[in-house]
Amino acid sequence: MAKTINKQRGLTLVELMITIAIAAILMTIGAPGISSMLQQNRIIADINNLSAVARAARFSAVDEGSNVVLCPTKDYNSCTGSWQEGKMAFIDSNSNGNRENGEAMIAAVDQVSGTSTVSGISGTLTFRPDGSISNQAAIVVCPTSGDAKQASALILSLFGRIAVAVDSNDDGIKENAAGANISCS
Repeated sequence: MAKTINKQRGLTLVELMITIAIAAILMTIGAPGISSMLQQNRIIADINNLSAVARAARFSAVDEGSNVVLCPTKDYNSCTGSWQEGKMAFIDSNSNGNRENGEAMIAAVDQVSGTSTVSGISGTLTFRPDGSISNQAAIVVCPTSGDAKQASALILSLFGRIAVAVDSNDDGIKENAAGANISCS
């Protein structure tokens, strides 16, 4: 009679401990990179959301032949001064800069993620029927760490051009409309 030999399947305690140690080392090395990547993706999402609202506001101003206000808001009914809050765009039919009953909201976006800060602008922006804007602006979104290399900006020219800041000189920091590096301080 032939005896069957049972092969052991599984890991010994030593093999398991070595595997766990290697996994822990790899996670320790990779975690900061993942954290940085997640922060960068949040900032990109915040800029893209701002860009979408600004583009909708400009398009509506031209399409409706009316002023459209882009402003920060807490309640989506009135404008506030902090761009850290949510943003809304509405048709300002009486050109007073405030949202009144009957003035349609064009677009809105929630506040930026809690790990980002917004700066570079105060007050409201008004898109005119010809597509131009009341004053040029650069809305800068920075990580709370203040690392300018992860920052981005939405640049709005007087002619109503809307652009996302780029790093044209390859120094790792995006530039504003004047060509100067974005600052998070």
